[in-house]
Amino acid sequence: MAETEKFGESDNVEDVLAKIENKSLKIEYKPIEAIKTMLKCYPPQDERCKSMNWIGVHEALMVIKDVERMIRSLDPQYYDILM
Repeated sequence: MAETEKFGESDNVEDVLAKIENKSLKIEYKPIEAIKTMLKCYPPQDERCKSMNWIGVHEALMVIKDVERMIRSLDPQYYDILM
């Protein structure tokens, strides 16, 4: 009971969920920027760089919760490369 008083009455479930969702969106933004950076110089000249780029893109996609929404929000040039 002391723990619930510690958080205060103003922190209801909706506020906590909104804070979590906000943090989640901030964290998810970083992999999207990583994907854009990796695709900016596509195709790379060196075959090893090409493999590393796709490994990085794959890892970033695995972190993102809503991949479909993210792909639709990309610029057409990045969308074409991924598709």
